[in-house]
Amino acid sequence: MLEKNWMESRYTIGSLVARSAAMQRLVKQAGQHIHSDNPLLIVGETGTGKGVLARAVHNSSLRSNRPFLSVAASRLTPDALDAVLFGATAREQGVMTRSEGGSLVIAGIEQLVPMAQERLLQILEKAEYTTSAGERKSLDARLMLTGHSGELATQLSRGVFSESLYSKISTSVLSMPTLAERNADIPYLVADVLQSFSARERVPRPSVPYHYMELLTRVEWPENVRQLRNHVESVMSLSNGQFDPAILLAHFEEIESPQTLKSLAHDLLQRLVNSPQTATASATN
Repeated sequence: MLEKNWMESRYTIGSLVARSAAMQRLVKQAGQHIHSDNPLLIVGETGTGKGVLARAVHNSSLRSNRPFLSVAASRLTPDALDAVLFGATAREQGVMTRSEGGSLVIAGIEQLVPMAQERLLQILEKAEYTTSAGERKSLDARLMLTGHSGELATQLSRGVFSESLYSKISTSVLSMPTLAERNADIPYLVADVLQSFSARERVPRPSVPYHYMELLTRVEWPENVRQLRNHVESVMSLSNGQFDPAILLAHFEEIESPQTLKSLAHDLLQRLVNSPQTATASATN
C-alpha cells in the first residue's frame, strides 16, 4: 500500500498544478530560487500548500537526492530546542546534521519562541552550529521556512517576531495564492487527488460527476487546497471509490459556507441524483 503522501513526495516545480495565472506566476518565481543556497521563506494562508512547494523546490534542485526533513516550529520549545536541532545525546543526531546536503524545512515559523529565534539567527549569521557531541559543523542544508502570512505580519508588528531574523530569512520570499485566487486549478487539483487515490488503493481512477465539479469550483474553501483535498479524499473513501450522491450531499451540509452556497449545493447535487453525468475533460490533468 502506498503512503498517503506518495504523490506529494514526487512533486517538482514543473509538475505542480498551475493552470491559473496566479500559480503560473508563482511557478516562474520558484524556478528562480531552485539552485540557490540562501534561506527561502514561503508564506501563505492555512492549507495553501506551503509544504508541498518546499518539497517541489527540493525535488527540483541539485539537492534532490539528499535528505528532505521538516520540523514544526511548535516543537522547538526551550526544553526541546537543542535536542531537536543538534541531537539529544552525543550519539543521536539532530535535524541540522541529518539534513546535511539536503533541505531542512521549519514549518510555522510564527510559532518560534524567542529563544529559538535567537538560536536560528546565530546559526544563519555564522553558517555553522555545534552538535550535542561538541562538534562544530558548517551549515550544509538549505533552510526553507514556512509561515502563515497574516500571523507572521502580526507577530512582526507586535515585536514578538525578531526583525533581525525576519530580515535574514526574507531575502527570498514566495507567497502562496489562496484557492480562491487559483480557482481555475480546482478541476486539475481534483484530478491530482484522484490519481493519488487510485494509485494508493490500486483501483481505476473514477470519473467526476459534472454537477459535482461545478459545485467544487463555486463553493468557498476557507482552508484552501488542504480542505478541498481532504473533502475529495473523504468522499472517495466513504463511497468506496465512487461519487455517491447521498454522501456528497451529506458532506456539503457540513461545509461552513453562506446559506446561498448551501442552497446551490443542494440544488446541484439533487440534479446529480436525477442526472448523474460525469465530467471528463474538465477533470483531466
